Amino acid sequence: MRAGAGQLRILPVWQALGQHAAQARRTRIHCSKKHNVDEMTVMFEAVSTSDLREVAWRLNAQSWVVATSLQTLAADSSTAR
Repeated sequence: MRAGAGQLRILPVWQALGQHAAQARRTRIHCSKKHNVDEMTVMFEAVSTSDLREVAWRLNAQSWVVATSLQTLAADSSTAR
């Protein structure tokens, strides 16, 4: 998700994740001075696409959020269990 520079609010992001916060496996925060935005990427394990869409919808409802995007990766058959 993206927010204007200095506007990223971590606690509301985790609240928006709701019950899926426990499945967050990696988080990355990037501040782009060039584009004047802060970006946060959260990678999940074992969360359905429909549930992630709901999380994105909750984040987009926040006035300080500029944009959210959802990217899903196909499970690697060699590591899928």
